[in-house]
Amino acid sequence: MERKKANCIVEVSVDGIEGRKAVGIMNMQQALDLPEMARLFYTHPDPAKAAAGVVINRQELAGFMASH
Repeated sequence: MERKKANCIVEVSVDGIEGRKAVGIMNMQQALDLPEMARLFYTHPDPAKAAAGVVINRQELAGFMASH
């Protein structure tokens, strides 16, 4: 089953010693298919919140996708 929100684009980043670094830009399903790592963060799927720099964790991203 294809979900419209699964095609929303997010930026994936990882927290490291030198701060947060971008890993890549992908749709939400691809982002959730990545291995689970506590240091991964995702821009908010809402474009306005993403533009404001809001990041969410994997559980929040999964919850957003499930509810939309």
